[in-house]
Amino acid sequence: MRHAHCPSLLFKLGFTLIAALVILNLAPRRADAQPVVRIKLATMVPAGSTWHELLKQMGEEWSQVSGGKVKLVIFPGGQAGNEGDVVRQLRIGKLQAAALTVIGIHDIETSPQAIATPGLIIDADEWDYVFERMIPKWDERLAAKGYVPLMWGDTGWVFLFSQKPIVKPQDLVGLKVFAYDGDPASLEGWKAAGFQPVVLSSTDILPSLKTSMIDGVTNSPVMVYMARWHETTKYMVNVPWGHLPGATIIKKDVWEKIPEDLRPKIMEIARKYGRKVNEEAMRMQNDAIAQMKKAGLKVVDFDVAGRKMITDYAEKTWPVVRGGVCTPEAFDEVKALRDEFRAKKATGTLNAAQTPTPATAATPTPAPVQPDAATP
Repeated sequence: MRHAHCPSLLFKLGFTLIAALVILNLAPRRADAQPVVRIKLATMVPAGSTWHELLKQMGEEWSQVSGGKVKLVIFPGGQAGNEGDVVRQLRIGKLQAAALTVIGIHDIETSPQAIATPGLIIDADEWDYVFERMIPKWDERLAAKGYVPLMWGDTGWVFLFSQKPIVKPQDLVGLKVFAYDGDPASLEGWKAAGFQPVVLSSTDILPSLKTSMIDGVTNSPVMVYMARWHETTKYMVNVPWGHLPGATIIKKDVWEKIPEDLRPKIMEIARKYGRKVNEEAMRMQNDAIAQMKKAGLKVVDFDVAGRKMITDYAEKTWPVVRGGVCTPEAFDEVKALRDEFRAKKATGTLNAAQTPTPATAATPTPAPVQPDAATP
């Protein structure tokens, strides 16, 4: 008879346990129970590169300052595909953030690509002037598209690298050059400048160079060196083709999952590493050129007339970029700032008071490298 009440006792114990679980589930959650915000970020920068290491350090600081509530997972070296693939994965939520050049950002907001127009800006001082003043506008436009820019940066000056010997500017005409997949308007720009564009994914550049599907590529020396494109492109034309800036962006809905009190700290850390990236850009560019020259790269220089001829080739792309790659308004506002700088410089009216505040200003961009001239 001593066991007759066991079922009733078990029932009571079970009911008490269920009631306790219900109370726990209904109770207000403590602040420290905030779920971890896991941010998957993709980038084309090679694994192990300085830029990759800086992104990793940024993620570590995010974790520290948030007490482990913000975790950054990085997919470098095109692991998530090319920049077009990355943007598509951002849209469907497979990725939450990305470090993109303005060519990749073009798939979200076209206006930043205006500043990368070939031949539009070829002077470091005017680059700083224009870039700094455009950043707040681009921030607003990306925010309207659902993205928060964490930092803007610069990969340095862009040069043309070729497999074929370049002796005179006319040797560039007819060159088969890489053109970004997903940016059809740029094809017409390349054609207008006298080149033969070949549409490829950026992850296919190296094998395409090796098989002579393309003769050359325009990019920063750092990217050319890290991607090992210099192994088949033995000539670098020492006339800046332009700049290739970019930004690290995060989806706005993911950003807002980060506790509000943490967001300013996370942003401050991101901007700090953005400045470090920019500070490293010129050192890395000079180092990359030096290493490539040791491996046989020939840096081809031209006289004033030859440099102007190449700049004229670049300017032939402008009618296509304006209204094709970006809106006429986006092109015009960048060109207007460039012209404003030149006018102020000519009249001696440039001064520190006209520089944007540090909160919005980009890190000053170093002057383009001037490597020793060499002949093929």
